[in-house]
Amino acid sequence: MVEEVRIGIIGAGRIADLHVQGYQAHPGAKIVAVCDSVPDVAEQRAAEWGAAHYYIDYRALLDNPEVDAVDIITPHNLHAPMAIDALEAGKHVSLQKPMAIDVTECEAILAASESAEGGFRVFENFRFYPPLIEAKRMLDSGVIGEPISIRMKAVQGALKHGWAVPKSTLAWRYDEAQSGGGRVVFDYGYHLFAVALLFLGPAHRVFAWINETPNEQGWVRDSPAMIVWKYRDPRRHGSWEALSSDDMVVRSDYWTEDEWFEISGTRGFIWVNRCTGKLMDRPPLVVYADGETTETGLDEIEWDWAASFRDGMVDFVDAVLEGRQSPIDGIEGLEILKFARAAQKSSREGREVHLAEIV
Repeated sequence: MVEEVRIGIIGAGRIADLHVQGYQAHPGAKIVAVCDSVPDVAEQRAAEWGAAHYYIDYRALLDNPEVDAVDIITPHNLHAPMAIDALEAGKHVSLQKPMAIDVTECEAILAASESAEGGFRVFENFRFYPPLIEAKRMLDSGVIGEPISIRMKAVQGALKHGWAVPKSTLAWRYDEAQSGGGRVVFDYGYHLFAVALLFLGPAHRVFAWINETPNEQGWVRDSPAMIVWKYRDPRRHGSWEALSSDDMVVRSDYWTEDEWFEISGTRGFIWVNRCTGKLMDRPPLVVYADGETTETGLDEIEWDWAASFRDGMVDFVDAVLEGRQSPIDGIEGLEILKFARAAQKSSREGREVHLAEIV
């Protein structure tokens, strides 16, 4: 039985700081190698994280027999080739969302994973955010009865109020060749569509209005947007409203973004009132059921966004050690991608789009 998972990190940018916290917290994990296309970054991060090896070519990292598992945290256009190469090299793979650029790339990753020795997952951190995890547990336990709908709102504020992030880290997200197009709906939206899938299952058909607005850097954001969808069960539906404003202060220790969620049931509601940031001065989790309101305060549940990364990496290591699947598997990762692409297609064509059309 494997007792230690030796980790190689591919892509050592700003978000990698949060990934590393999980590996450092797990007694069965050890970071042994780091790869970044910028040599100074690769060397600096290896020293910072105690890794014995650093590389500028990810294939050299994959050739290292000391590496059991890799965490791929790179621009989206690199996800498919890197994940496939890693799987073919016999490594366990955690691939930062989104799974890839399109359905064809996702299917190629799936094909590689089916014949690989190592496990594969798509990492989306909201799925490990403690208030959302608790909300899902409550929903499944029947606290608010049968689920009817999910309503989500997300806001992106002025960049200057959050993380100090190099301009290059942000710029590639607005380059369609690297990001796949859709900084808000495709890239950031993968989080929201993953949450919708978690709570009420796969969407069936989608309608969207997506606008475009330049931000303070001159980059065009696909926001504001309103996206609505139906499930196969005709009684169930969902919605997501995305708003971006360079005039808005979004209090956050990370990206200047925040999200809140409302899950409706036949007997009441569950509200999760924060995620990435701390925009609202409200309890993280509130439940109304059978005429009574119950609040879970800041001192009763872990609510810091970084906890979702820590717990997500801990689960990845546990999954390797235990020989099980860590969320999200490749099939679900592809379903989430189809969700986002269906919304974009709907807005372009001005019509309802079935997810089955995204091929």
